[in-house]
Amino acid sequence: METQFSQLSQHLYVHHGHVNTGILCDGDRALLIDPSGETLHATLTELGITNVEQILFTHHHRDSTTGFPMPDNARVGVPEKEASWFAEVETFWNDSQYRWHLYNYHPHNLMLADAIRVTDTYTEGAQIAWGSAVLTVLETPGHTDGSVTYLVDVDDKRFAFSGDLIYDEGKLWELYSLQKGQQTSDYHGFLGAREELKESLEKVRQVSPTALVPTHGVVMNDPNRAIDALLERLAYCYDKYVAISALRHYFPQLFEEFDGHPGHMPIREGKPPPEFLRHFGTTWMIISETGEAFVMDCGSPNILKQIQQLQTDGEISEVTQFWVTHYHDDHVNAIPEFQEAFPCETITDTVVAEVITNPIGFRLPCISPSVTRVDRITQDGDSWQWNEFTMTAYHFPGQTYYHGGLLVEGRGVRMFFAGDSFTMAGIDDYCSGNRNLLGADVGYEKCLRLIQELKPTHIFNCHVDPAFDFTDAEIAWMLDTLAEREKCYTELFPWDHANYGMDEHWVRCYPYEQEGTPGGTAQLRVEVTNHSDEPRTATAQPILPASWGMEIASRETTIPPRTDGHIDFSIPIPQSCEALGRIVIPVDITYNGQPLGQFREAIFVLNGSRHTPLCRNNGS
Repeated sequence: METQFSQLSQHLYVHHGHVNTGILCDGDRALLIDPSGETLHATLTELGITNVEQILFTHHHRDSTTGFPMPDNARVGVPEKEASWFAEVETFWNDSQYRWHLYNYHPHNLMLADAIRVTDTYTEGAQIAWGSAVLTVLETPGHTDGSVTYLVDVDDKRFAFSGDLIYDEGKLWELYSLQKGQQTSDYHGFLGAREELKESLEKVRQVSPTALVPTHGVVMNDPNRAIDALLERLAYCYDKYVAISALRHYFPQLFEEFDGHPGHMPIREGKPPPEFLRHFGTTWMIISETGEAFVMDCGSPNILKQIQQLQTDGEISEVTQFWVTHYHDDHVNAIPEFQEAFPCETITDTVVAEVITNPIGFRLPCISPSVTRVDRITQDGDSWQWNEFTMTAYHFPGQTYYHGGLLVEGRGVRMFFAGDSFTMAGIDDYCSGNRNLLGADVGYEKCLRLIQELKPTHIFNCHVDPAFDFTDAEIAWMLDTLAEREKCYTELFPWDHANYGMDEHWVRCYPYEQEGTPGGTAQLRVEVTNHSDEPRTATAQPILPASWGMEIASRETTIPPRTDGHIDFSIPIPQSCEALGRIVIPVDITYNGQPLGQFREAIFVLNGSRHTPLCRNNGS
């Protein structure tokens, strides 16, 4: 690949690879900022650099810190607040709190596969004199909690290497790293780090840099204009989120500044549920005229006690069917105990089944390690009769893509059990990791069109006691807002569709985690969602541990518009492999000709027993 670099001043260059790397030169020696990727070597050679003396990183993400071997004699400096995620990153991968029941996201994305040797850590105001330059450290959280900006004063100019605070004028590289809770967990904190980001951008603005140099993006020679455009666009995008957010029902105090805003949908009143329903925890139960019970979700052992008490009291005879709305832990944690206590038929949507029957294969928000037995997998629109009720199942990608909806008709009502997808205030899309896709016939647009068509008399949320419904005008309001979101969020990112910047899992590995032994073979699938209106080419290459002494060749596939594609790999595990335990396998991705670096990862858990094959187990 042809290398590219630009010269900012007599002593300062920027290499433009899959990220921007600052190169501060003094003769044949250099200081590098965010070095990553193999193409950097060619630029250093062209500039006559033979001695990399010092390396600085703005933040800990893997895509901007790997792929360039660290010279043994170089000093390596990192933000003090993120030092452990460089030097002791194995503590992340070996801690179950970062694997299961994921409600907090700091840190969570693009963690290093292997620790990096650190010699220096920096806090606010630290200065580094190097050659003819002086570098000053600004703590600028937002993209990550410990991100810093390096101000480089050289050749009578000042350059701000600002990490991923900003991509270009009015643009961000991605949004999901800004998921952060304020009065709640990170899970409920859509764009929650925007205030930190704003404060950091204002801090950078105040020191009057000549130019902004982002890790991802383009060099900005008018910092004020670039920052103003981003803050204005972010405010507009967030407003369009709040306008129809279901979170206004749960946590109204989070949105007090928006009270009475004319562009926001009013919150509906609830209505009482039919008398033959029961609600406890996240579980809804339908009681038939026969006394049989139809149960939905089971997140806690307490649910079993309440069902058993209903049996003791004679309100129900037995549980004869069980429906799972989605995979979140507060809906599935106690399903194994439920299935043992009530050996009835378990039914769920095909997409939900993929996760709950094999949770180790996924890394998603609120995921539980509990494994569910599924007896019947439904396709979109499948119907069946349960006593006096007609049940119709749908794929319902609302609160999460991995979600089903159930229409129940009978006894004079049309009830739609929407899992956690709606409240009276709107749509539950407050966690970007749930894959709330924008666009026609996906995500909430698909869900609202279905509600519009089915016209249920009652809609039920698993966390809300009252039932509710939406008027035609309210559905139109939400659809119009989603269409505007698709437009304004697309403008926020350097992609041709908003979903690339909002969908953390548009590239993902399946299985995310798998077990194996030395001498075995792992089967790994890299799945890619093409969110564009045109075909896209994806290239993937697993990066194996250096100690394995082998390389897996990259593979490529072309993906039709608005569909999923995949690339499969068979990965031999060396018989001589002595490093057992959890092994992180990063995957280098190039998409539509754009290199993204080590963009995603999979986990191999190696043990020392006789090898068994590693493979997908969902039939695909």
